[in-house]
Order: sequence, then structure tokens, then C-alpha cells
Amino acid sequence: MEAEPTGPEHLAKYDLTSRMTPHLDRHLCFPILNFLGETGIYKTDDLTRAEIALLSETNMIDFAVDKYGLINEEAPAALAEKREHVLSQLSCERERVLELLKILEDPEQLQRMKACKSISEICTGFDLQDNVFDGLLSYSKLQFDCGNYAVSGELLKHYQSIMAQDAEQLPSWRTSSSMWGSLASFILNGDLEEGADVISKLDEFLENTKLTKREVLTQRTWLLHWCLFCIFKSTIGQTEAKPLDLLLTEKSMMIMSISCPHLFRYVSACLVLHKRLKHLLKDTVRIINHECSTYSDPVTRFLLALYVDVDFDEAQRELKQCKHVFEGDFFLASYWAEFQENARLLIFESYCRIHQRINIAMIASKLNMEAQEAELWIVKLIQNAKLDARIDSENSRVVMTKAPPNVYQQVIDKTKDLSFRSTMLLSHLDKREGEQATRLAEKKEEVAEADRAGRR
Repeated sequence: MEAEPTGPEHLAKYDLTSRMTPHLDRHLCFPILNFLGETGIYKTDDLTRAEIALLSETNMIDFAVDKYGLINEEAPAALAEKREHVLSQLSCERERVLELLKILEDPEQLQRMKACKSISEICTGFDLQDNVFDGLLSYSKLQFDCGNYAVSGELLKHYQSIMAQDAEQLPSWRTSSSMWGSLASFILNGDLEEGADVISKLDEFLENTKLTKREVLTQRTWLLHWCLFCIFKSTIGQTEAKPLDLLLTEKSMMIMSISCPHLFRYVSACLVLHKRLKHLLKDTVRIINHECSTYSDPVTRFLLALYVDVDFDEAQRELKQCKHVFEGDFFLASYWAEFQENARLLIFESYCRIHQRINIAMIASKLNMEAQEAELWIVKLIQNAKLDARIDSENSRVVMTKAPPNVYQQVIDKTKDLSFRSTMLLSHLDKREGEQATRLAEKKEEVAEADRAGRR
């Protein structure tokens, strides 16, 4: 029998890094590249050069110098000059907001500032310049670019708290910029609970913003990618609830369908990992099935084999391949044991629902258990899954009671299916019309430019 392929080359074909990174801040890419270095999927020197390319657009000069040392190359002289410039810029920006920083470090002064009703009142009452809060935002950005995520996150919390008192006067781009900066800072600093709260605020902001549809689509695509850090890098049951609920909404599924179908991998993984999501399985798998032509991997195919094709042998084969997906995925790597256990339970529950009689000895051999032990395990599983079944101890088998099909539920399912298809069709038409309008405008501009050139 031919051995199952393993190793870095096999893991690489499931790697989504090239699809994910365009939707992430460059700082968020470093943990992913570090993980890839540990897996051995890519050459260490190649990953280091990728990190150097990312660092070129940041102010983490010392980090970049260290990376050049890892590939036995001398750091460019320009880095030393850039380092001096960054230090000078930090000093200058800090001096610009120094008086405000002193107030923020004093609890009594800070409380008095929060009691003010407008930004102008704050500036008058504390003898501050009108542009000092713009300076605070710039200083926070500079600290972030230097890799001081804890400092930038704390400064942005103060900025948002103060500016909320005069939110109507604040340009939307400043609100958006500060929230994205906060989210990145909290994720990179490991404050995932704070990050989950910012995700909820960003979702609300994008729901009520006056940005164009294209801009909202872009930012929601980013948000869905950034959600993954709070969902998979936190302890299950603690901070992932809000981001997870956002990931699994129908609106989010539509965005995935249009701009990032690879995220269906993580949707599928969540459906298996989180038992509380069982009620979403049927509808979500239907959507995944619609999108299987644009994206497919062992994780999505496992659910399709189990719930669409009802092919248990295929589901088992895809489950084996899922191991390779998890080994090479930054977000999923630590969840393989839990995923495998829950997937096996889903297979068994599905098997029970379509078979009227199941031989306990056969199940015991599949589960590597004694018949009596398997019988007790099955009893608990039937109770937990609320299956309408009984144990026939005399014949050593499980007897399932077939429930008649629910006509009303079938009508509801068909209606949901048609509604989703219609919405997706409209979304794709809007996208196509936008692209056609852009091309038409470009063509008109070319004709006008040629006409002007001819006249000259």
C-alpha cells in the first residue's frame, strides 16, 4: 500500500498565507511568518527575506538589522540613518503632546477631562492647542510602527475615550483609523478581550458609515480576517464569542463569497470545534456547498461529504487530510486533537440518524472499545445528541426511530436557499456594474486625452 504523502511540500499546498496577507496589517504578518518558520514549509532564508521586506515599511530598525544577520548579510547603511530619523521623530512628536500625556498619566486630571462636554472645552480648560489630539493620534501611530504595541493601544484608548465626547465633529476617517490601530495593537499585545470589543465597534461603525459600498466591502473583508486572531488565539469560551458570531452571519458569508472564499475553511472549522453551533450546521453547509466551485479544501469537503453527499467513507478520508491542513495553518494548528474528536462524533451522530439498526460490536471494533464499554458510550452519546433511539441489549444493537419528514421545515429551507442565491446574484451584479462603470470612465478619459493630444 502506498504511503500517505507527508512533509513540508505536502503541507504547502494547503497554505493560505498568500491569500491572507493582503488583508492584514504588515505587523500582523510577522506571527504567521514565524509559525511558518517553525513548520519548515518554506526555506528559512526565504521567510527571513520576506520579513525584511515587511520591515522596510516599519520603524522597527533593530529588528530588521537582526534579520539581516540571520541571512549573513550586512544591514544597509540607510538603516542607521533611518534609525536616527525615527528617534528624532519620536522625540519631536512626544514633545508636541507632552502636556496632554502628563494629564493622561494623572487620574484626577483625566477624570476632570472626561467630564468636559466638548473638545473645545477641554482645550480651553487645560490650556491645550487645538491640534494636540491629532498629535496624539500621530504619536500613537509612530509608537505602533516602532513595535511598541502596548503603548500605542493605551494611547488610542485614551484618544477614543476623549474624542467620543465630540464624536459628531470627528471626521469618519479618524474614527476608523483609531479603531483599526487599536485592534492591531490589542491583537499583537495579546489583549484579545479588548480586541473583541473593538471588533464589535468596527462592525457597528461599518454598518452606519457613509463610505462607498466598495470601501465597506474592503474594510469588512479586513475585519473578517482580523477576527481570526481573536477567535483562534484565545481560549474557547472566553473572548471569541463576538468575533465568532460576526464570522458566521449571513452578511459575512456573502462578503466571503465575493472577496475571500478561503475563509470558508475557518467557518467550517468553527462549526466542528464549537458544539454550540450545531443549529447553524445545515444552513451554513448549504452556503459552503454553493461556493465549493470557488474554494475547497479537506476541511470544507469533510462537511460536504458528511452532510451533503452523506458519504461516510469519503468523510473519513477527508478527515485524514484535515490533519495536514491543521499542521500547516497558523490559526488551526493547536486545535487538531479537538477537531478530530468532534468530527468523529459528528460522523457517528450522522450515521445514527440515517440507519435504523446499528450493530454495537461493529461500532466497538471501529472505536477500538469493548462491546460493553461501547454500549455505555453510545447511550451517553444518544442522550447528548437527543437522538430518538434505544439500546436493544438482547440483540446487541442500537435501534433508531425514524422521524417523519417535516414539510414546513423543508419549505423554510428552500426559501432560505432561494433568498441567499438571490442576494448573492444581486451582489455579483452590483460588483460587475461597478467594474464596467470604472472601465467605461477610463476609456472615456483615454479618448479625451487622445483628442487633446490631437488638437495640440
